[in-house]
Amino acid sequence: MDMKGFIEISLARTAKNIMSESFSKYLSEDKWLISREGFHSQEQAVRETIFSLGNGYLGSRGILEEIPEGSYPGTYIAGIYDQSEAQTVEIVNCPNPIYFQIYVEGKKLSPDKTKILEHDRTLDLQKGLLLRRTTFEDSRHRRYEYQSLRFFSKNNPHLGVMKICLVSLDEDVNISVKTGIDTSISNRMQAVGEPVKHYKVIDKNTNGNICSALIKTNDRGILLSYASELSIKGDKKYIFEEEADEGPFSRLSLTARKGRAYVFERFFTIYTSRDFPVRVKAEYLMKKTLSAIRSSRKSGFKNALSLHINSWQEIWSKASMEIQGDPEADRALRFNIYHLLIAGKEDDCQVSIAPKSLTGEWYKGHAFWDTEIFILPFFIHTNPRIAKNLLLYRYYRLNKARENAREQKYRGALFPWESADTGEEVAPKRWRNFDGSIIKVHTMEREHHIVGDIAHAAFYYYRATGEKNFMLNYGAEILFEAARFWASRVKYNKRGKYEIRNVIGPNEFQEKVNNNSYTNYLARWNLLCASEIYCEFLSRYPERMKKLLKRINLTQEEVKKWKKIGEKITFLIHKNGLIEEFQGYFKRRDPSPLKRDKNGMPTYPEDVPLSEVKNTQLVKQADVLLLFHLFPEEFSTAQRIINFNYYENRTTHKSSLSPSIYAIVACETGKVTNAYQYFHYTVNADLENHYGNTRLGIHTATLGGAWQSVIHGFAGIRIEENALSIKPRLPKHWGGLRFKLFWRGYLLEFDLSKDMVKLYFCSKKKASLDVKIFDTLHRLEPNKLFCYHI
Repeated sequence: MDMKGFIEISLARTAKNIMSESFSKYLSEDKWLISREGFHSQEQAVRETIFSLGNGYLGSRGILEEIPEGSYPGTYIAGIYDQSEAQTVEIVNCPNPIYFQIYVEGKKLSPDKTKILEHDRTLDLQKGLLLRRTTFEDSRHRRYEYQSLRFFSKNNPHLGVMKICLVSLDEDVNISVKTGIDTSISNRMQAVGEPVKHYKVIDKNTNGNICSALIKTNDRGILLSYASELSIKGDKKYIFEEEADEGPFSRLSLTARKGRAYVFERFFTIYTSRDFPVRVKAEYLMKKTLSAIRSSRKSGFKNALSLHINSWQEIWSKASMEIQGDPEADRALRFNIYHLLIAGKEDDCQVSIAPKSLTGEWYKGHAFWDTEIFILPFFIHTNPRIAKNLLLYRYYRLNKARENAREQKYRGALFPWESADTGEEVAPKRWRNFDGSIIKVHTMEREHHIVGDIAHAAFYYYRATGEKNFMLNYGAEILFEAARFWASRVKYNKRGKYEIRNVIGPNEFQEKVNNNSYTNYLARWNLLCASEIYCEFLSRYPERMKKLLKRINLTQEEVKKWKKIGEKITFLIHKNGLIEEFQGYFKRRDPSPLKRDKNGMPTYPEDVPLSEVKNTQLVKQADVLLLFHLFPEEFSTAQRIINFNYYENRTTHKSSLSPSIYAIVACETGKVTNAYQYFHYTVNADLENHYGNTRLGIHTATLGGAWQSVIHGFAGIRIEENALSIKPRLPKHWGGLRFKLFWRGYLLEFDLSKDMVKLYFCSKKKASLDVKIFDTLHRLEPNKLFCYHI
């Protein structure tokens, strides 16, 4: 097609027809929809986060197509990192393919330029669709009906699709449409430092209705290839012209007749050199991308949409949850699960999930402990393949963790506090605190509990799946190298105990403490668990274990020392069961009890400057209480109660990770009303912008925490020995709770109510599963509904 070629098109529909056949016909039922009305510039960035789309391969912020002032386009591809002039390595904000601007007689139709009569947007959680309807009115009081639909294919992760309809309601007008790929995008979400553009444009081209671009990241040299194609349905001749701009962009000009619907369909494809097992040349990558766009376009919009929706149906068939009797919480929980589902990747074990997943570059796209403690359990029980990939991401970076340990003069593996693509420590040296102050970062030097967090996650995966090959091939090595680290990290004191000094626990208000109880207990568990796995697996799988032990040079004498150390690690628990968060904690100034806001959440005391918080008993987030969540079998109800009551009055929940843990522990202490309060705050964290920073990206760990609040808290599901334990404690206003979980390779269906527990699983094998319901053991047979009256 020539650059200034004409395209003949047919098909015209009246404004009445387009309104009756609007894009809303694609929407699911109301309980699956997140909608926002009106345009409010101050809410724009928050809504861009909430309306993000993705498929695990990439994530795209839910920007408006015309990119009004204040918009923050964000396109993030899993595994694409670079540093350039940034403080440290960070995920790359790639070129933006969501670019579609309409001009009426030279003036842009956009909320910041044109009067808005009506404006609403809807995210369809069930189908992964983002829809919009806007009625504009220009300075001459002419109205324009604008609708759009957008999705990133779950069936084909490299494909994005847009459909847009424009109707001039009052008179004929001359319009032009500018569309293409915006290669001016940079990383502007910097806590410290200036914006950074992490790539260079190697090639770009506009050929009629097709735009293409090839870029290369500055440091890593990763190639990214884009192609987009626009088609139009109308009844006149249209002109495509190349737009002389940074692009590549093309401009389409036409006369829009009054009352006639002009429908635009836009396909775009994205590939990277990282997608292939061997190094590929730029020419090949570009040809692959252009071939893909032609193939997708030929297949058509309806087919692409159908395949996408079918893929989502399959995903939701395993991950959906239904809260009966609480439609607000039900919808909010679906929203949380949706954002988890667009973050996970089934076919790539070299990427993890960051605190903002693929909806923003805050925290630089790094992997923290959030992934293993808050996010991973969701995937273990809804998509074990993704869960395994997240653990393999850590396993394949064990050598870097070993190097990191050696650099700090320890043995074993010290996983980095912040990890990107290589597994090296990439924590920045400076950060902006929540009060705006710039602080030095010490987490990489002291927040060592991440070693135990990852070991715990690997073992939990094994317990939930029963996958012995995972432990033999990967998990045992993680546990052993983590135990080696703790054995080198402890110090023996005069009282005959082992201590862990100079650490930061989950409560980051105190940046240098001794014997943080969470860290010490996790280290103790890691050492004892590793020694038990060593003995068990050496007995059951001697040949395979001997190969592993030889490869990592692990001896029986070393393992015996682990057990000795683990049994003598300091743990600060009083006779009444109250656990001291760290050594000397109870001697610090106590500003409790904290005042509460309208949501029942504590407010930070005005008389405690952030610079002085380290000298108080104020807690940033769940620390001691997190032990009860991770080790439910090892603490009594009385111990839970006394510690919950004490630390609830001192915890500020300045981290979004915190309220979900309080919800779970509150459930386990019989405080279900209190638990619901924490759950409600958690599940609405982003929908209601509770932390005031949703504009920076979704709180991914909070999403996982919300899911765990329901599963471990209200449903009361835990692993006890080799059985799944169920102790439902539903809020009074809930009519019931339905969901599915993977357990030991089987997908179990749960239907819980106040007076009944119903369980079912399907299997062609003659398998049976043991479950505990209120501490009584039952055996489930396949393909039979099991009912237990409460």
